[in-house]
Amino acid sequence: MTEASIAASQTSPSNHVAGKICVIGRLITEEEGWQIVNAAASWEGTPYDSVGANSVKGVKGDCSGTTQKIYTEAGFPYPYKQTSTFAAYVAASSRFQEITDIPNGLQAGDVLLWPGHMAIYAPFPKDHPKRQTGVMRRGQRMDNNFYTAFNDRTHVPYGPYNIATFRNDRFKAFRYLLLPGEGKC
Repeated sequence: MTEASIAASQTSPSNHVAGKICVIGRLITEEEGWQIVNAAASWEGTPYDSVGANSVKGVKGDCSGTTQKIYTEAGFPYPYKQTSTFAAYVAASSRFQEITDIPNGLQAGDVLLWPGHMAIYAPFPKDHPKRQTGVMRRGQRMDNNFYTAFNDRTHVPYGPYNIATFRNDRFKAFRYLLLPGEGKC
């Protein structure tokens, strides 16, 4: 185990971890989350095909396959999981932690999980060229705030979209957890 001193942890009260070695892991930072979002941007335009683990950038991909490949490409690997088994994987592996303060606690790179679908949260800043959608809902402009693979009915390739106009049902959110000995933990 690498003994990296940490000043704070999002998984433990700060008075329990200040100056101690990283023994339980740490959640990725916002900056690390943007590495995931930037990797997702490189998948834009990838046509939808229900191929799971066989998703290939620029060729074909679905929601679970693109998410897993993007995380791996950004340096945060986990084994491929279908959307239907992702929550169980999280519970058994400790690789991700559920974020319960939605929407306030979300950060770039978090996995968004609905029944039958998953995506990557991307809170584009106001001046970011991917933020604008041109979509209006009830008289309000709806900004893009996540990356997703769509489905074979829409024929829309992988790209940015707005959560509220994508689905009306609730989603769960998960953040990647670096384990002891990995990266800066």
